[in-house]
Amino acid sequence: SAFLALDLSTSSRVTMGLLAASLINCLLAQPVTVPGGTDRGPSNSESNSGQIKSVQVEEADVKQTDQDHGSVSWMRNVQRWVQDREDWSFYLLSPQNRFRQFCKNLVFHKNFEVAILICIITNCITIALERPAIQPGSLERRILDQSSNFFSFVFLVEMLLKVTVLGLVFGKESYCRSLWNIMAGFLVVTSGVDIAILLVMPGIRSSVGILNIPHVLRPLRMVERTPKLRLTVEALLRSVKPMGNIIVICGIFFFFYSILGVQLFKGKFYHCVGGNVTTITNKSDCLSANYSWVRKEYNFDNLIQATISVFVMYSMDGWVNLMYDGLDAVGVDQQPVADYNLWMLLYFISFILMSFILLDMFIGVMVEIFHKCQLEQRKANDPESEQQNETEELTYFHHYSPLRLKIHSICTNEASEYFMSAVILLSVLMMGAEHYENPWYIKELLEWVFYILTIVLVVEVLLKFIAFGFMRFLKIGWNVLDIVVVLVSVISIILTEVKVSVKIPINPSILRVVRILRLTQVLKTTKIKVLLRTIIKTLSQVGNIGLLFMFFFFIYAALGVELFGKLECSPDFPCLGLHRHTNFENFGVALLTLYKVSTGDNWNGILKDTMRECRSDNRGCSSYPSWFSPIFFASFVIIVQFVLVNLVVSAVIQGLEDSTQ
Repeated sequence: SAFLALDLSTSSRVTMGLLAASLINCLLAQPVTVPGGTDRGPSNSESNSGQIKSVQVEEADVKQTDQDHGSVSWMRNVQRWVQDREDWSFYLLSPQNRFRQFCKNLVFHKNFEVAILICIITNCITIALERPAIQPGSLERRILDQSSNFFSFVFLVEMLLKVTVLGLVFGKESYCRSLWNIMAGFLVVTSGVDIAILLVMPGIRSSVGILNIPHVLRPLRMVERTPKLRLTVEALLRSVKPMGNIIVICGIFFFFYSILGVQLFKGKFYHCVGGNVTTITNKSDCLSANYSWVRKEYNFDNLIQATISVFVMYSMDGWVNLMYDGLDAVGVDQQPVADYNLWMLLYFISFILMSFILLDMFIGVMVEIFHKCQLEQRKANDPESEQQNETEELTYFHHYSPLRLKIHSICTNEASEYFMSAVILLSVLMMGAEHYENPWYIKELLEWVFYILTIVLVVEVLLKFIAFGFMRFLKIGWNVLDIVVVLVSVISIILTEVKVSVKIPINPSILRVVRILRLTQVLKTTKIKVLLRTIIKTLSQVGNIGLLFMFFFFIYAALGVELFGKLECSPDFPCLGLHRHTNFENFGVALLTLYKVSTGDNWNGILKDTMRECRSDNRGCSSYPSWFSPIFFASFVIIVQFVLVNLVVSAVIQGLEDSTQ
């Protein structure tokens, strides 16, 4: 109504302006004569033309105003239309649309989730079967390629169905509002791009392994469908943001020592490789002797190489060799001399000391923030936590006879508990006294001690049967373990004395090893029971972190096979860390190799092998960017060795603190 009134007022002003202009033209059509005979016609005509021009300008302004108001009203209508269809999918399908309702019922059906989960697990299996040794035209290669295309199509259909139900961008619960959906969509899009590239250039997959990265990342979708694991990942990601200050400090620390290393050692980490290099003093002598002037794998020639070397020292693996190389460095194009400059110890020792402080600071801050995020998630997801109160029956023995009450008091007495702990400890010490070529008297002594201790254990079990009753005695797991130890000990004694070892497939002396289980009875003390109960309660959280271990190992192993599966080691082209037991030729051996890397065992040597130059015939090389190998291993070491391992320790420590509180 306001725009309509504005349009009416504007048109009325235009009409009045036109009438006024025509009236002025009629009145001023004849020249005006004033007394004195002076003709004022020309001057009046000029004023009239000026007034006409002003009226025309006003008309143009009015037309422009009308156009502006029209565009504004059109934009508002479009905005109102968009707001009205905010809940519509693609602004075409309303929430009541039959097709959309069908897609919604399909997507949120439990069998649909189960089917997608089965596809993800099956796809993980096919990813684990990938290896570079598969021939391009073989049946196995065709099956794996077709299965990969099939899973890409399934995940594409899943994404389209969810976008149809939820909407793409706009809406409170649209597809792109969830980071997990964005990740799934990214994997679908990159898989489509990979298939398109493969159709255009069929042989590129065999030469460029990095194009298979989208397929390798598909197991990440398992995290979305595991609620506890998803909460753990979300807590881990939320703990990264508040750690900005400590990350900046670590970055400055790395940058400072990298720049300082470049200034101190650039061009100095070269050495001569040949037969007799004792007389070589510089590069020219090395080349004149037909030797090779080789740069060390870890050096400080530029900022990137220095950063890699500094990170290797930060991981505490191979830093001693780097320190010796720095001490032996003489100058540019000079052969190293042992312990040439001992003052360089200040650089390496100061870095190691500061790295200890920063590593502990990083781990402490990360663990604290991770624990806070987990507490917030528990309060949000479990507002009413179930507390199980263990109530003990204290009146079951009131009807006992005096003799049975006496036996019950003996079994529940603290002194008897300490006596049995001493007996068990003595039994374990006697087992430790056994050694190769025992004298006959020691064998006899150990046998009689073993018989006596076994009789004591049998008596203990029988007294507890009488004191607590058979069913109540078996309700406690520790008592079941006592029965197992006693039975195995008695059976081993019977078989040894009867000497029927020839008639049975196993040696009866093997059963005597089970005696070591007696040591577990020491754990039945009250304080240790509380500790064990706390550890058992924390196993659920540790199990979630263990699942994260599995996922990261799976993804990095599959990615390592794609990238480094073609690396070869031979006598004429030796490797420093890779060999027949440590390589990326297949998925199983790649898992073992990554486990070795996670323990910090010579992972810098494996990194050297993946960064080395190819042969002249270009065999045994992988077609991946040269900068990808340091990122691969550095990210794996940070995630597994620095983060996840310490999270496991922190989960147990936090559980112990909660139990003491």
